[in-house]
Amino acid sequence: RLRLALVFVLLAAAGCSGLFQSLGAKWVTRQIAEEFNLDDAQTAATRASVERLIAAAPAALNSKVDMVVASVDAGISKGFTEEKLLRIERQVDKLVDIVAGAIIDEASPILATLRDDQIDFAEGRINERLDEAREELEKPEDERLEERQDRFIESVEDWADDLKDEQEASLRAYIASLPDESAARLRADEQRLERIAALLRSHPGPEAIRDGLWKEWKSREDLGPDARTSAERRSEGRSTILYVYDMMTPEQRDHASKHLHELHDKLKSFLNAAGS
Repeated sequence: RLRLALVFVLLAAAGCSGLFQSLGAKWVTRQIAEEFNLDDAQTAATRASVERLIAAAPAALNSKVDMVVASVDAGISKGFTEEKLLRIERQVDKLVDIVAGAIIDEASPILATLRDDQIDFAEGRINERLDEAREELEKPEDERLEERQDRFIESVEDWADDLKDEQEASLRAYIASLPDESAARLRADEQRLERIAALLRSHPGPEAIRDGLWKEWKSREDLGPDARTSAERRSEGRSTILYVYDMMTPEQRDHASKHLHELHDKLKSFLNAAGS
């Protein structure tokens, strides 16, 4: 799902942790610079911001990541409940808000320096990625459903390893019962793109940009009046986790715990490298 100017920076910072250790801030800066067609001065400011974010990550995130992992692992071991999942949801919300807030604070002064041609360039790049969602919606409904089912099965197998035939059939039926809100999500992304582009073109200064990006971040789950509320989709998400967990065998739950700790170890390695 798109988060416009903010989301690219978030993905660059959070989704490329394995590359941070070998390529570091230089690689991340280059990706951001290419996305926004930054000039030399803006690129230098971005490099300094990325370095500050990386350096601050261990102190800001280590204990909170450990807490989330401990909560999830306890759920895998002893069983999930609605109350436990709500607690984990709140922990994750706090964690990602810290990450988003830090990135917004660093990005806003740089975004305030963008010229109109750079804003046009970045908007075009984002629209190219939205074209993928538009093309997806043009496919036949049954084909889109099958692709959603395949993606869900793959994500479950990452945690549970191989699924039995009856488990896969049950999961496919479950996904088929859920509403497809792809069109509403695309509309929300297009409208968000328009709002942020208009904000940047008004050149209101760093504070107004910071406030605007934070507002977009906090409303990122709002897909508009024709879709379900964020609370309804989150409730569905918790129900989905309970559904999948209940069908998992003890061996699959053991695999899920191992997968969780593998991910945690990778993240800890990144954070330790970032703080060294």
